[in-house]
Amino acid sequence: MQDKAELAGNGTPFHAATSAEMRTTWWYQWDKYIVPDVYTSMPQELAAIRNAVAMIDMSPLPKMELRGPDAHRLVDRLMTRDMTRLAVDHVMYAPWCNRDGLLVGDGLVFRLADDWFIVSGETSHAWFASQAGGLQVTIRNASDDYGILSLQGPRAFDLMQAATGRDWSGLKFSQIGRAAIAGHDILVARQGFTGELGFELWVPRAAGAAVWQELQAVGQPFGVLPAGEYAVDVARIEAGLILVSADYNGAGPDPRTARVDVTDELNITPIEAGLGRLIDFGSDFVGKQALQAAAAEPGRRFVGLHYDASAIVTAAAENSACGTALSRVYWGSVPIFHKGTSHAGKPVGRASSLAFSPTLKRAISFAFLPAELSSPGTVVDVELKDDEGAAIGRVPATVVSLPFIEIRRSKG
Repeated sequence: MQDKAELAGNGTPFHAATSAEMRTTWWYQWDKYIVPDVYTSMPQELAAIRNAVAMIDMSPLPKMELRGPDAHRLVDRLMTRDMTRLAVDHVMYAPWCNRDGLLVGDGLVFRLADDWFIVSGETSHAWFASQAGGLQVTIRNASDDYGILSLQGPRAFDLMQAATGRDWSGLKFSQIGRAAIAGHDILVARQGFTGELGFELWVPRAAGAAVWQELQAVGQPFGVLPAGEYAVDVARIEAGLILVSADYNGAGPDPRTARVDVTDELNITPIEAGLGRLIDFGSDFVGKQALQAAAAEPGRRFVGLHYDASAIVTAAAENSACGTALSRVYWGSVPIFHKGTSHAGKPVGRASSLAFSPTLKRAISFAFLPAELSSPGTVVDVELKDDEGAAIGRVPATVVSLPFIEIRRSKG
């Protein structure tokens, strides 16, 4: 078994294939790996996600394997949803919290057998282990066992049929299937992080390059393109999908896989994250009591913001040493102000994941605002930073409902 340093040097299971497609020098560091950030053009890659089909290397996503007779009990103890409803060969998206009701992480829970689960999301190995007392369950870091190749876009079904000779229309959203591609057995989940139709292919490490090359070859009639992390980041914002480290800090003891400042001010509950629909108060889970109290309070709402991109560019040109903003998605939070009498001069909330959306042809972001300022049409001022992290002044933004686009991933 290779150690972590060797694995990082070799890249993800798809690195040999993806690196050959790079036409830029834009790489993204994700945990101990680097993956393509932009292959050719972010707008073109995003357009493939929205209008054709894109191939995306999501391999560095942390993966925890839970096995044993009490694996299901641990999953149900930690997740805010009723995990007794999760059947074998199905996936469920869920948040997990600490005892104060603060998000430790969120992600997908795969059930592959009665006593075999994989959780893919922010690293939470230490947190899971700390809550497994008295249970017969083994928790193992399985992050390097699989490559994850995400196929996203309206032609994803066509590509999968061409690659496998099978009709995949019967695989419903959040179900798991099996397939053989380029002679290799893979796991197929109807899932994704873009809001579009698509699949996540879990590929054995040694098969990565062969599977990638086969899909790329048979996908040409469907407009397939490799898409980097920049396009995926914009796509998930357009779809209203929150992301740990970008939009909140995990409240658990584990180290973060993204290089961001970890502060208590960015700890939030699932309710503040817009995930209240995923809390089942009829089941018993860690943090339930705290979340029941939080649900009775108004708290902050998770909403979207529309900006005038020209105002951002002007602010950067006039007040930034480097003169630039929005060259990529802004990871981090900036304060929001409102001119109302009771809020004058004091931050009323924060904005995160600020980006320019080629799909919408405008700048957008998420916002965490008090209930009285969360109605669509409310105008607020956001204190922006440039690409170097320096403040460049306030620009107006208008509250809108999330998601920014139509979500199509569960259709078909």
